[in-house]
Amino acid sequence: MKNTFKILLAGFMFLPVLFSGAYAEDKYDQLAKEITSAGEAVHGKKIAIIPFSYADGRAGATKDGSVISERLTIKMINMHKFEIIERSVLDKVMSELKLQSSGMIDASSAQQLGKVLGVEAIVTGTLVEMQAGEIEVNARLIKTETAQAIGASQVSVKKDWMGDAATVPQQPAYQQPVYQQAAYQQPVQAAPRVRGEYEYGFFEFVAGGGSQTTDIKWDVARWAGVEQTALVTSGAGPLGFRVGGFGKGAFGGAFEFSISKHYVEAQRAVLNNVLLPLNLPAGYIDATSIGISGDLLLRTMTKAQFYLGIGLGMSINNIKSSAIRDIRNVLLNETAIGFMFRVPVGIRFNMDNTTFFLEGRMEMNSTSFTRGSASETNSLTFVGARGVFGVGTKF
Repeated sequence: MKNTFKILLAGFMFLPVLFSGAYAEDKYDQLAKEITSAGEAVHGKKIAIIPFSYADGRAGATKDGSVISERLTIKMINMHKFEIIERSVLDKVMSELKLQSSGMIDASSAQQLGKVLGVEAIVTGTLVEMQAGEIEVNARLIKTETAQAIGASQVSVKKDWMGDAATVPQQPAYQQPVYQQAAYQQPVQAAPRVRGEYEYGFFEFVAGGGSQTTDIKWDVARWAGVEQTALVTSGAGPLGFRVGGFGKGAFGGAFEFSISKHYVEAQRAVLNNVLLPLNLPAGYIDATSIGISGDLLLRTMTKAQFYLGIGLGMSINNIKSSAIRDIRNVLLNETAIGFMFRVPVGIRFNMDNTTFFLEGRMEMNSTSFTRGSASETNSLTFVGARGVFGVGTKF
């Protein structure tokens, strides 16, 4: 019984150590995942992980930074997203360049490392000693070519090793003013997530035109089932604006508000069950459509982004005619709601804060008119290919 009690007691005493290790492990995983996610633009490229240093500039405290950077290195190596420079190679190069082996790396030093080591980015950062044996880690992913921070992460890890911060006798007297001078404020500025290279929103003005046809299916009692199909139709549009964006991945979306014109030209047309063709006057159908629609888009993750999508929407159509009359013998002039469907394919260019796109789309706008009669619903469908272009701004 006594031996059993001792085993249980020892087990309970060991639990905090296990939980502490799991806690620290989770935090290093979080740090590695957030930095890797922010660095999509340099996936597959070489990077270097610089040992971290304390934000208050304390001398001699190097073990904490080395331990944390080593643990982060192991996590990122196992994620297989980057080629990571070995620590021994990094130390040798930094020594030759007379650079500090710590997180205090300026823009010029970052560019030097990039050229000598052939790395696209470096991971660097600072430490802040906290209460209860914890250390706050503020990490940044910096492109060596531009010295621009493209990602950041902040976690607190448990100090479960010996040395450095806890053994520095002059620290309490030195830390006091450092904390009061906003040592905690600095990470707040670095914490906002940096967008990836292909992550953006856009607002654009759009214009276009193209060929189309008009189909009419009559519901009048004496013309039941009569259809006029593929009527040659001219027009213009869409003319309007769109707003949308893309996240970290390949999918994005856009909302579009636009106006289009549909005008049936003068022509000889055959009804499906009438042997002789009919002469239709110009403006046989003259419609103006206001479209409110949305597209789901799939793009390539390249500088020039090719994309395709599918779009649905609603249209408000003002339908007039130079020949069709309503039940009061007045030329047709009525407004009806319609349904829009389209398939866009295009290419998009982004230059600084400016966006430009070229797009081809197959589009259908299906609506109806009643001629003022509650007993008939004549379907009206505009189908065609349109070329669309637009220019706008990124946000």
